[in-house]
Amino acid sequence: MPDRRTELLIVMPVYNEHAAVTKVLTEWFIELKKCSQDFIFLVIDDGSTDETLTDLHSLRAELGERLEVLTRENRGHGQTCMQGYRIASERAIPFVFQIDSDGQCDPRFFHQFWEQRGDFDVIYGRRSREDGIRRILASYVLRWNLRILGRVDCVDPNVPYRLMRTKACAPAYEAIPADFFLANVALAVVLRRTPGLRHGEIPIRFLKRFGGEPSVPLSKFAIKAIELVRQLKTLGP
Repeated sequence: MPDRRTELLIVMPVYNEHAAVTKVLTEWFIELKKCSQDFIFLVIDDGSTDETLTDLHSLRAELGERLEVLTRENRGHGQTCMQGYRIASERAIPFVFQIDSDGQCDPRFFHQFWEQRGDFDVIYGRRSREDGIRRILASYVLRWNLRILGRVDCVDPNVPYRLMRTKACAPAYEAIPADFFLANVALAVVLRRTPGLRHGEIPIRFLKRFGGEPSVPLSKFAIKAIELVRQLKTLGP
């Protein structure tokens, strides 16, 4: 790890993204270096069965010490994200930012988040209506499930483009049990319920998916959302 003070941890869970991971990391490193030199890009491989891990080791040699690679048995996207957030907390890294590994998270918007980091504790990327029917429907179904059944309004609870102030959000990380479905969505709910947190939104657009398949197919998303609402009741109001 670099000797300098790390101010930003980027968390990217990855599962079978051989088609996309080299392109994604290369593009993001270019953009991140424009904003800060003091970052760590943490990729957590969630038990990939293709050539993703081989790609990551090659990229580690190319991109250097700013790229860290962890591997784990498959536990799902959300819980993999949670591991990354908790690492940011353990290392006392001031800011943590999460993206997906499929190439849809456009790095060109990141500088806006970084410029506004002092004004908010959590900043969400607000999706464009042009981001495709699958993504729009998934967000719509999830938002209304949470609004009606969970009594909390998260504009886009499943958005991967999210910058968080680690110290302010750390209690929310610890509140998410290890058995929660859609743990990243659960985190959005807990953050929204947390008094005193400053929430911000920045309009972004997602790129076309570069490879692989969504971790939760649209056909199963509503079922997962309903199950999540049931689980959230165990956390209290």
